[in-house]
Amino acid sequence: MTSGRSLLWGAPLLILITQLPVFLQLTLTPDTVLYDLQAQCLTEGGVLYRDIVEPNLPGVVWVHTMVRSLAGTSAISLRIFDVIVVLGIAGLLGQLASSSPLDLPGRKTARLLIVSLLLLFYFSTSEWCHCQRDTWMLLPCLLALRLRISECHRAAANEIRPQNSSTQWISQLSCFVEGVLWATGFWLKPFVAVPAICVLLVSGLLLPSRKIWLRQVSVIVAGGILTGVLGILWMIKSGCWPYFVDMLTTWNGDYFQAGRSRWTFGRYIAHSQRLWPWILLHLPALVISVTSMGRALSHSRRPCDGNSSSHSEILLSACYVGWIFQAFAFQQLFDYIHVPGLMLALAVCIQWTSTQQLFNPSSSNQSLANDGRTGTLALPAAVAFFVLALFSSPTIQWNRQRHWFSCLQACADGVLAPEVKDDLAISPLPRWKELQPLIDKLRELHVTDMSLLAYNGNLIHLYPALDLHPATRYVYLDVLARCFPRRRSEMLAELERCNIEFVVSDLQEDGWEQDAVDESLLPVEISERSASLFFPYNQTPIFRSGGYVLFRISRPPGSLTSDYSPLERTVSLDITERSSEPKRQ
Repeated sequence: MTSGRSLLWGAPLLILITQLPVFLQLTLTPDTVLYDLQAQCLTEGGVLYRDIVEPNLPGVVWVHTMVRSLAGTSAISLRIFDVIVVLGIAGLLGQLASSSPLDLPGRKTARLLIVSLLLLFYFSTSEWCHCQRDTWMLLPCLLALRLRISECHRAAANEIRPQNSSTQWISQLSCFVEGVLWATGFWLKPFVAVPAICVLLVSGLLLPSRKIWLRQVSVIVAGGILTGVLGILWMIKSGCWPYFVDMLTTWNGDYFQAGRSRWTFGRYIAHSQRLWPWILLHLPALVISVTSMGRALSHSRRPCDGNSSSHSEILLSACYVGWIFQAFAFQQLFDYIHVPGLMLALAVCIQWTSTQQLFNPSSSNQSLANDGRTGTLALPAAVAFFVLALFSSPTIQWNRQRHWFSCLQACADGVLAPEVKDDLAISPLPRWKELQPLIDKLRELHVTDMSLLAYNGNLIHLYPALDLHPATRYVYLDVLARCFPRRRSEMLAELERCNIEFVVSDLQEDGWEQDAVDESLLPVEISERSASLFFPYNQTPIFRSGGYVLFRISRPPGSLTSDYSPLERTVSLDITERSSEPKRQ
């Protein structure tokens, strides 16, 4: 084994050893905690959608329920599951990206390269990208894609050797399982239908006849329908079906519109900076994919000589194009939504690089090698990108890696200091050094179950930290008030109906950017206007730790705000009024 390949073999192991203890100690995202609360609700006999407002399909709650039932309720157990899914994705993409006719060492090199880069990419992303259904649904989709490639290859081979009854039965079973896998991804997030349709349509160009394609698609659809029907039957039996239909028909239009309204060029620039330099992979991946799919279109109805590598290249490109189209065209501009698209882009680029024989330049097989100048430029470009990705990655930052041993110890005893949690965080939400004194105060007050409301979404961690159930079905109250303006009256009525004693808010998340005076519970600009402000700033403050404020409910909730950073407007209004006051002589 050469020293270069020894380095590639050691790279994934080195990344896992240096990054896994830190990764396991990162804070779960608020979305993940929300799905945990829904899984807890489900296991305790509650009804989804009725007891906790949720605009999405229940697939991710099923996954959380399964993981929590088998592995416990710790954050580490869910993160271990997340790593296993990512390793499965890396393995599948490694197979797809190394499907060109290289010799065995060349294929191993391509696989190890994509596994190493994918792990480096995933561990470089912020906490918001981890344990998310967008990444999880890529696994069943890649399994379905693998079956689709096999079916195209089998159909091309059967042009030479006609199918017997046994082969036909295996083909139909494969198509049925493929439909089940696509539908499994759909239950996690329905947008997966776009790449699924792209893959199926493009596969029709690779099959010998339209009759074969229609027969296969009908079996795939049957598998998908059966999976969908089973899920609906579960929802009917569990009692959540009418509440889900209500969310789907009367709530989700506002939710979709609220998300699209924030799709701005400025936010895209910030999004690109957070995913830098990996987002650059879209540029070559798009060119490669469009070229590959164009070649399939020009050779319509002429199979690629049974060449499985051509099938893999074309269908992987179709999956990638469909995936990024739905991510940018239909979804909100959240970082985690674009993680699987970048994983696919990485695979597309590695697959194309493998066809340039860069992993095995001495190979005598030159039939797939393109222009030598292209291959010559590709290798230094790939090396330069890897160096840029490595040195811009948080994985090598000392402020994180210096806590490696503490994280390793915490994996055993489960204890990590709040200051260390904040040092590890890429997106410090919540700020544990500030939140921990608030948690201690709430314990001192002996807060009873369902009497505490975490107003801001990032404060949802208070519920598992204190072993409390949410006080209302509107768990993300600030987010829901913005996304569903026509439902605000219902939310206010529920606040009055529930036995809420305390509510916690985050000044920073609500737009307060100035330093609060240590001796005061609220900044002067807010306390002077408290009677006319929105909930919960119109309640009685009793404790503050940094930007987190604990209020005691002392009056009706008044109103809910629909603004982003609403306290910023309060400060601007106060400055305007003060400047308009007549100056004293």
